[in-house]
Amino acid sequence: MTAEPAPKDYPRASAISHATGTDFPTWVQRLDGAGARDLDHTAIARLLVKDWGVQEWWAQSLTVAYEQQIGRRVVGQSCEGDFSASASRTVGGDMDAVREAWDRFMTDARREQLGLSEGRLTDTEKWRYWRTDVEDGTKLSVNVTAKNGTAENDTAKNGTAKTDAASSSADSSAGDSSRSTLAIEHKGIETAEARDAWKRAWKSTLDDFTTWIKENRDR
Repeated sequence: MTAEPAPKDYPRASAISHATGTDFPTWVQRLDGAGARDLDHTAIARLLVKDWGVQEWWAQSLTVAYEQQIGRRVVGQSCEGDFSASASRTVGGDMDAVREAWDRFMTDARREQLGLSEGRLTDTEKWRYWRTDVEDGTKLSVNVTAKNGTAENDTAKNGTAKTDAASSSADSSAGDSSRSTLAIEHKGIETAEARDAWKRAWKSTLDDFTTWIKENRDR
């Protein structure tokens, strides 16, 4: 029989330790002591939330790690992930303003809570992106596009783009009526349970962002 690898050698051990405040070998000992080897995935995740207060999405990631550690799941089996979570919200402001607001909203403390690295900003003509890596190995892309009143919309309808002067005039007259859609795409999630947990997390985050952007619009 093949011996189990040392928990400290698990590829994501450091991420789990940083996110939960407890090293992975200790989690393995705790779960073994709680009889987790006889529990299914859902029961283990619930145990982590109920008995140790682990945040739901990290409970899912930690459960996958534990299952890999005890040989129930192959390490790297779903390295690209089988599931994705998405959520979106339309808010006031043009693309640049909404992406800037999201970047400000994602403070160090908030990113640490969600296990996110610092955001990377990139642009195309029609989109503004805020992308980052997640400590559980998944990938996150926040995509912002104009909802209405843009030169791109006129191009699509008329086949021609506005001149810079006309575009500036439209932007000026639009004022606070400009609106953009911010969409979250979270890919590489290993289980359906983790996907559902992240969906709830992103819905809650978007609720907080909507409140934050209203309160900080003029700051």
